[in-house]
Amino acid sequence: METILLPPVAFTPAQVEVEVANQVDEVEWNARVMKHPYGRFDDTTLRHEAACRCYPDTIRYYLTATMDGREVGWLGFCETYLGHDLLTWMPAWRPLSGLCRYGLRTFDHFSAPLVLEADLEVMVTEALLGAVEGLARQRRIYQLAHFRYPAPGAEPALPEAYFAARDFRRKPHGTYLVDLSKDLDELWSGLKQEARTSVRKAAKQGITVRLGAGEEDFSRYYEIFLENRLRDQQKSMFRPLYSEESITDHVRFFAAAGVLKLFCAWKDGQMGSCTQVKYYNGIASFNSHARSDDWHRSNLHDGDLLCWEMIRWAKEQGFRYFDMTGFDVVPANDRQRGIQRFKAKWGGECVYYSYYSKVYGSTREKAVALARRMRR
Repeated sequence: METILLPPVAFTPAQVEVEVANQVDEVEWNARVMKHPYGRFDDTTLRHEAACRCYPDTIRYYLTATMDGREVGWLGFCETYLGHDLLTWMPAWRPLSGLCRYGLRTFDHFSAPLVLEADLEVMVTEALLGAVEGLARQRRIYQLAHFRYPAPGAEPALPEAYFAARDFRRKPHGTYLVDLSKDLDELWSGLKQEARTSVRKAAKQGITVRLGAGEEDFSRYYEIFLENRLRDQQKSMFRPLYSEESITDHVRFFAAAGVLKLFCAWKDGQMGSCTQVKYYNGIASFNSHARSDDWHRSNLHDGDLLCWEMIRWAKEQGFRYFDMTGFDVVPANDRQRGIQRFKAKWGGECVYYSYYSKVYGSTREKAVALARRMRR
């Protein structure tokens, strides 16, 4: 294990020391995640494995905070660089990769701070964040991105003012947590009328949902995923066009690891809509939904049926929560407003959290802003 020791972060009356390593015992780390009431897939080493499988030059970091020789907190994240996805999947841009790798290094893919003792959360979270900033200066990092705090569903021990005083920028987020301890009838009656109506319409349209199984389904998912991404690009939304090998490897690997299911909607013998569900520690969440061009042009209710079937499945597995995965609290456009409306209709409790970011160096930030304007 390669280990980097940073200066201890001192507090009164106790002292917190933070050790940074590039590797950890993954079984032990993920066991800690399971002890946190809101620990989830995004906090595990598997999430970092996903980044490394897609971008092999990604560097992992795992922080362990100790007090008097006792481990009291943990935080994981990755080092990548701004534009990594663009330069990896768009060959014409690859000559810039060396410049970006050197000048635009980024800390990203953060777990939530894992602190299991409530009375230590402020002290330990401050120490972990201080260690991240110390490492950022040591590594000449351009930006720290997507520091997620608190874990969705948890109460924040550190106020927003703490981050603002340290020049962090805040993007408020929310999600809806569906409580799966309710029985199925109660879950159904808890949906908004619009959701129940759409689920019934989907069934009348002849749409069915089943779990994806095998390479044929994985390959079809990629075809649909690619069509969806190309549509987004036509709307001036940047979406990386990953390779089929990358997407199918992702689904195959995490399905085999027992943390991912692919939900597929069918009609007349054709798969036209799919969604990934990842799950860990009794919390399931969905992402990377994709819809074919044909289904996009049709007035189908596949998304609603998929969502209800995912909730039903998570309930059957004995999970604690189904996480609707997040929305922008301050929507910037009709698309974001539509996402929030969709996620609000499934009977979940709305909880809030934030993504914090910080840029180190105004000159580089101005250069990045200019490049973005030119790309448009």
